[in-house]
Amino acid sequence: MTDEAVLTKPASGHWTDAYPELGRGQVSLEDCVSEDFYRKEIEHVFKKTWLYMGRVEQAPRSGSYFTRELAFLNTSIIVVRGKDGVIRALHNVCPHRGNKMLWEDDPFKEVQGRAPLLYCRFHGWRYHLDGSLHSATREDLLLDFDADSCRVPAIQCEVWEGFIFVNLNPHNTESVRDYLGELAHGLEGYRFEGPHQVYKFSAELQCNWKIFLDGFAESYHGPYLHASSFGSVTAEAREALNKPNPFTDALGYQLKGPHRMYSFAGEPSRKTPYSKPIECVMEASAAGPWTKRTDRGPMPPGMNPTRSDKYGFDSYQFFPNFVLIFGASGFTVHTHWPTGPHSHLFETEMFYQPPRTHKERLGQELTVTYLNDIILEDASPSEGLQAMLNSGALTHFTMNDEEILLRHLHKVVGDYVAAGEAAR
Repeated sequence: MTDEAVLTKPASGHWTDAYPELGRGQVSLEDCVSEDFYRKEIEHVFKKTWLYMGRVEQAPRSGSYFTRELAFLNTSIIVVRGKDGVIRALHNVCPHRGNKMLWEDDPFKEVQGRAPLLYCRFHGWRYHLDGSLHSATREDLLLDFDADSCRVPAIQCEVWEGFIFVNLNPHNTESVRDYLGELAHGLEGYRFEGPHQVYKFSAELQCNWKIFLDGFAESYHGPYLHASSFGSVTAEAREALNKPNPFTDALGYQLKGPHRMYSFAGEPSRKTPYSKPIECVMEASAAGPWTKRTDRGPMPPGMNPTRSDKYGFDSYQFFPNFVLIFGASGFTVHTHWPTGPHSHLFETEMFYQPPRTHKERLGQELTVTYLNDIILEDASPSEGLQAMLNSGALTHFTMNDEEILLRHLHKVVGDYVAAGEAAR
């Protein structure tokens, strides 16, 4: 695919014409319904690409750890900061008899904490934070034992701008920064580091992970699905349902290899004729606080790349399932984890600057409440949509010019699966 940034529409008036390799016709929906494709997708996409685990603030000191349960990949992962300050990832398994090491009441729930050593409660074996053996119990019973080879299995782990990634492919040689590519490089310099006020939300949905991710890859649905959430968007849509909408049409697109982004306008972070009374009291709305905080420093070139006065948000979608969204309040992370061919777990983390006053905190809470409602609106058609796809009544999607990122995602997934199968 072309690596050129497209920040203004081609002369034809269609974004898609800048990426002729994506085509203009219908797109097969087989990758959202086929169980066979799902198995190949797990093998060739999720087992071979960099996956987001969390932020460095979750493991702030030596011995700090947290776990991630990736049942669809048949593993549990420990992310731990060593005594040398290095963050590492290990399979959550004791090499003695395969017991899961870090868990509490439920072995399938994620945990976090701090410990000087990794301890297996089954037989009491202990391991250093880098996975090497510290001590085994009843050494008098060990037979032909090689302590150096008894290590907690390691996983490739790297940090980019405070985001922790792992790669389960033991043959991978590409760094996470190189993998994320130029789109990520354009974000470097943003003040990602904490402390943060973090808000979290998750939902289990009976739809393919790409179906829900598609909902965050276009703003075309804004004035229709989000009619009750965005006053300005709704009003604009009522006045011109079939004309360009300055609140929902994309400002610009960039496709770089398997990754993509788009910049789009948003409801203003200020009082409007449509502002609700509670917004006026808290001086905040769905787009964030009306008084923007400026202490994040200068914005890197990847932020509002079109330099539009109507700028609202940037959505960076790093393949396969790591999404970074920037707005007035801070930045938000979305991750989409498949749990089956027709189901997935959606997680979002909202990273805001720590509030300085009670009013700022309540304003953040108001924005988060709006965003949670908007996410639920995004989720509302997904399960019914999946059920209808499963019916077989349709075999293809019909996508318009504002749905170019959807076309790109489905092509990239298909390309990864095809290349993996060809290399078998």
